[in-house]
Order: sequence, then structure tokens, then C-alpha cells
Amino acid sequence: MCIRDREKMYISHIASDHDWWTGVSLLNTNAEAKQIVIEFNTGATVSRTLAAFEHQAFLIRDLFNGTTPAGVESAVIRNADGIVGLELFGSTENSSSSYLSGILLTDDTATDIYYPHVASDAAWWTGIAAYNPADTSTTLDITTYDQDGNILDMSNLPLPAGGKYLGLASGLGFPAETAWFSIHAGAPITGFELFGTNDGKQLGGYVGVGIKKMEGVFAKIEKDGWTGIAFVNTENATATVDISAYDDSGTLIASESLDLSPYEKVVGMASNLFSDDIDTATYITFSASANVVGFQLNGSSDGMMLDGLPGM
Repeated sequence: MCIRDREKMYISHIASDHDWWTGVSLLNTNAEAKQIVIEFNTGATVSRTLAAFEHQAFLIRDLFNGTTPAGVESAVIRNADGIVGLELFGSTENSSSSYLSGILLTDDTATDIYYPHVASDAAWWTGIAAYNPADTSTTLDITTYDQDGNILDMSNLPLPAGGKYLGLASGLGFPAETAWFSIHAGAPITGFELFGTNDGKQLGGYVGVGIKKMEGVFAKIEKDGWTGIAFVNTENATATVDISAYDDSGTLIASESLDLSPYEKVVGMASNLFSDDIDTATYITFSASANVVGFQLNGSSDGMMLDGLPGM
């Protein structure tokens, strides 16, 4: 196994209060012990030692004797060579919800981040986070689009060093017709989005860095529930996306071509993207003539489980 060397990993958002807990899961893939330093946005630091090949999981609040200090909102894990990690968000026992979701911990940043789906209605909410990990401020240029690719609004705002652009899509002032949006930053940032149901049961999300590509795989079609897929054309030119559905043995079940106008979004249940029946298919591949962003949501039939994955 080859793990990319990294000096740090970003915990871009910490929610630790009456309604939410944030957890961290870390695995040391090194053959020797590793001491990491978790440096919080408030300046507080916590050191932890992971033995060779050790796994540790902990809540942020447990690093502070059970109560997260006011103002703790993000952190950087330093000396993270050979460490792989996951950040978990969950609802507390005191809340009326049963949310649980995770996103990868990486050091990935980019000047362009894409948020390919915005759901704000009676059933769903979308949470947005963009985090500036640098020691200097930057500026965010935010562009919202409707499903047909028309620009709805363009705005910009300063983001201080260590600052976050954070909130529910419904509360960030987006036009009502917003189907997706992009952020261009003056310096590299990181960010993610979460999708949750208003009944407090389902939560799923993913990091939005590095998800623009010309080919990829949706690794799972949910059999005990549903799979939704969305594509966004990030280019100012028409794009053709060829999608193919396969079963576990690699047999082609069906294929389809989708034509996307500049900045257009196509979204639907996986089965509805194909003319032919794909009931026996277990994964989908795509190949595009231009850069696109694709992602999937998998939901369970009991309405309790949800996961979000970008095209891999």
C-alpha cells in the first residue's frame, strides 16, 4: 500500500455543541510510531501518539475533557505523513435527529471548487463549507447556475485566514432556482457539502476538491434503496457524457449518451438515465468529452442511511 506523504491534514469544519458532535478516525500506516499535533483555529494544540499501524477514533470534545471550548471551529493535523483519516459528523443524543456522515481528511486544496447539487425543499437541506487554511486572507468569487446552465448570480466576498464560508444553502442568499454553484478563490481553499433530510434521519456528504474530471466510476448502485446521480458541465462548451452500466462480472448491461449544454446539470435516479433496464447492474462508468463533475447519492429503503460519493 502506498500512502501519499503529507505534512498536514485539514479538519475544515468542527460542529461540537448541543445538537452535533464531530469525531476523527485516524490510521497510522507507518511501521513506526507517529506523534501528531492537532492545531485548532483558536491556537489551542493537542498532541497524540499513534503506534505503528495503530488506529484511533475520538470525539473533538474528548480532547478537551468532554466540553469543546467556544470558538473551536476548525483544525490542522500536523506531522501527518503516512496518516489516513476520516472526519465524522453526528447528531447528539440530546438532539431530535439521528444524523451520521463522514468525509475524508486530506491536505487537498484548489482555487476552483464545485458544488454540483443544491437541494433546499420540504424534504432536503444542503450544507455548504469552504475553508481557507492559509495564513493570509483571500477572496471568493461565487457563481450560481440554474439547471439549464444559466448564470443566476455572481458575487464575491473576502475570506480571512482560517475563515469559513459556511451555512445552509437556503440561508446563503442564493436565488431560488439555484441548481448548483462554483467558487473560484484567489488562493487555494478546501470545502465540502452535506445533504440532509429534514426529518433528521439521513446525512451524506463529500469533499468538493479535485472532483472535476473527464472519466470516472460510480462504484455502487444501491439495491436496497435508491441511487441518484448528477452531472454538471463545468465548461463553456457542449459536452457529451457516455455512461455505461455493468454487473459484478464486468458484463455491459446498458449504455447511454448524455448531451450537456455549457454549465448544464443533469440529475436523476440512475435507472432513469438509461433507456434500457439496468436492474442487474452494480456500477456505472462515465467518459466525457470535456471536464464534468459527477456525484452519486445512495439512500436505503428504510430512510435511515445515506452516503454521498463523487465520481471516482
